[in-house]
Amino acid sequence: MELKVFESPGEEWDEFASRYTDLIFYQSVWSQVLKEGLGGQPLYFCLREGKEIVAGLPAVLLNFKIFKILYASIPYGNIIGEKDCFPVFLSCLEKEFVRRGIDQVRITDSPFWENRNPDPSFKPIENVCTLINLRDMDEERLWKSHSKYVRRDIRRAQKNGIEVYKVVSKSDLDCLYKFYLNTMERNRAPAKYSRQLVSTLYDFIETSKKGVLLMARMHHQPVAGVLLIHSNSSTHAFFGGSYGQFLKFYTNELLIHESLLQAIRCGHKVFDFMGSDKEDEKLIWFKNKWGGQSVRVSTRVKDYHLLRCWMWNTLRSFISTSIGSILTRAIRRESLKG
Repeated sequence: MELKVFESPGEEWDEFASRYTDLIFYQSVWSQVLKEGLGGQPLYFCLREGKEIVAGLPAVLLNFKIFKILYASIPYGNIIGEKDCFPVFLSCLEKEFVRRGIDQVRITDSPFWENRNPDPSFKPIENVCTLINLRDMDEERLWKSHSKYVRRDIRRAQKNGIEVYKVVSKSDLDCLYKFYLNTMERNRAPAKYSRQLVSTLYDFIETSKKGVLLMARMHHQPVAGVLLIHSNSSTHAFFGGSYGQFLKFYTNELLIHESLLQAIRCGHKVFDFMGSDKEDEKLIWFKNKWGGQSVRVSTRVKDYHLLRCWMWNTLRSFISTSIGSILTRAIRRESLKG
């Protein structure tokens, strides 16, 4: 068996990946989002037996000069392939990570299947992901599946003049990013995502037709938005936000309801609310009230250069503090002025 690493995977990788998952994040088309939106270098690690790929790991290398951090494909990325080949694959990966001078590796479990990283040397960090089962669901069944309180809040949003529409112009992206920054400020959280990533995601859904950007407006004023990414059988609520002063008009309730309808119209079986901090009980409750099922997922982390990783982890911890969160949001707001 031989390890190969590709920066630009082609049809061979896509055919291999599609045998094990239909998630868009494992397909080569997603590599442009990682490259342009995150400024990273996509890397696809493949274990070959003869001419056939038997195990693989999609990833993106973020090179911060001082630190080299390898993420398995964001938001989900883990080893796929023949389980019998995983021990050999992990051994080859270990050597390749060291050869490339990678300081830290972060591999995130997918909530769509069981953990496929048997290496006990990776330290798990738990989060929560919420999935909604849409199998055999149509618009009428969806409405009936909502609790009476959710149905009441959707009606209230409509009575308040809230309407949801599809965005067809990049001119609305600044609004979407302001919603996001407002949400992060409301939650006293760091603004992890950049304006560039939002622009790249929009370009991706426009060119690939693998998603849609929905916005809610009140009296012609945009007040909330969500960017949905489509896999073959699932819809992912990848990015979004809202203005806090409009929450009393139930903007998010109508926006999520319309997002679920979009997924049903695409024939999808699962709506993926994506990950949440396991301590954020309020957000998890909001996701679960739509009939969601929360599952524990782990980001598995391994440090290869202890001093650099200590510095990197210290920086990450600072960003998560109140002062660090304020600074990241201020920096992100400055990007809107450019």
